[in-house]
Amino acid sequence: MDIKELLDEDAFDPEKLFNEKEYSTLLINRAGFSKKENAGADLIEALLEKDLTRAESEELFEKLKTTNSGKLLVDAIKKAGRVSEKIKLVAACWECGLDFSPDFLVFVELSCHDDFQLALEALSVVESSEGVISEGTLETAMEIAEVAKNNKNPQLVSDLISNLKSRMNV
Repeated sequence: MDIKELLDEDAFDPEKLFNEKEYSTLLINRAGFSKKENAGADLIEALLEKDLTRAESEELFEKLKTTNSGKLLVDAIKKAGRVSEKIKLVAACWECGLDFSPDFLVFVELSCHDDFQLALEALSVVESSEGVISEGTLETAMEIAEVAKNNKNPQLVSDLISNLKSRMNV
């Protein structure tokens, strides 16, 4: 967009800026980022673009893994305001092949979300977490899951509980 377009009142429609079908509102605070972290942030923002082909998505997932952008992904998930954005970002977590064990509880909580797609994607991250999860974290996770038993997705919560039990020294 050039300056003439910005100054043309008819070309600038503020309502379009708040149309979530047109624009993403996820903002990543890049203050103090290294070059590598900026590259990761660029990849995360690219995930939210519409009309990504499967090949483009796969390339983004591979680059997220290569740049070890797991922490940035989790931060973006926490900041994302729209469920649709969270779904894409959570899916990227298990698709990129990084281990999200350090953020296990974030994904346990999301596995209990009322939105089926978000809960399913988060459960995939929980199930693919291969790192050591402390007994205390597993107990907290089980408490979260037990409270969510009667949510809109009881089968997903049941699967979560089964996964958690299989990890516990019971």
